[in-house]
Amino acid sequence: MIGDDGDSGLLDILGNRNRRRIIVLLREKPCYVTEIAERLALNPKAVVDHLQYMERAEFLSSRTDTRRRKYYCLVRDIKIEITMAEPTGMVQQQISSSHDLFLQSVVNLRSLLGAHNRHIETLEYLESDLDAAMDDLVSTSKEILAGETEINLITALCNSDLSVPEIHRITDIPVLRIESALAWLEGGKGGIVTRHGQKYSVREINGK
Repeated sequence: MIGDDGDSGLLDILGNRNRRRIIVLLREKPCYVTEIAERLALNPKAVVDHLQYMERAEFLSSRTDTRRRKYYCLVRDIKIEITMAEPTGMVQQQISSSHDLFLQSVVNLRSLLGAHNRHIETLEYLESDLDAAMDDLVSTSKEILAGETEINLITALCNSDLSVPEIHRITDIPVLRIESALAWLEGGKGGIVTRHGQKYSVREINGK
C-alpha cells in the first residue's frame, strides 16, 4: 500500500494510460523494452521513458540478462488508500489497483463518449449548413456557370487544392472536359479558379 508520501507519484503513474498498461503487463512477468513495445503496440522510446520514470519513482526495478537485455519488474503490487466523504463522516477504503483501473476506464469511456456525442451534434449542424450552402451555390450559379460540370469542379476545389488527375479521380469527369471547364473558370467570369503549378484552387475573395 502506498502512503501519503507516495500518493503524488502513484497518481502521476496511474494517470497515464500507457503506464497503467505496462503495469498490468509486468504483473504477468518481467519484460524487456522490445517485448513491452511489441505487446502493447507502443513506440520503444516512449516505453523507455515510461519505464525510467516508474523506476525513478521506485515502482519498478530492473536487471540485465546475459544477452544484455534489460528486464523490468514490479517492485511491489500497487494498492491505493482512498478517503471518501460520507454524510455520516469519513470512511476509508482500500481499492486494489485493478479495480481502480477499471473505474478509470469507465470514467475515460464516459468522457470520450460525451465528447463523441458533442462532435456528432456539431457535425449534424455542419451537414445542415453544408446542404444550405450547396443549395445557395446551385441557385446563384445559374447565370454564372455553364453547367453541372463547373459546379462539381468548384465544389471539389472548395474542399482542397487539386490537380486535373486528382479531380478526375474524385469526380469521374473526363479529363478533357475538366481541362476545358478549368480554362473557362480560370479565364472568364472574374477568374473563379486560379492555378499554382499543377494545382487548381478557388480564388480568394476579399482576402478570405
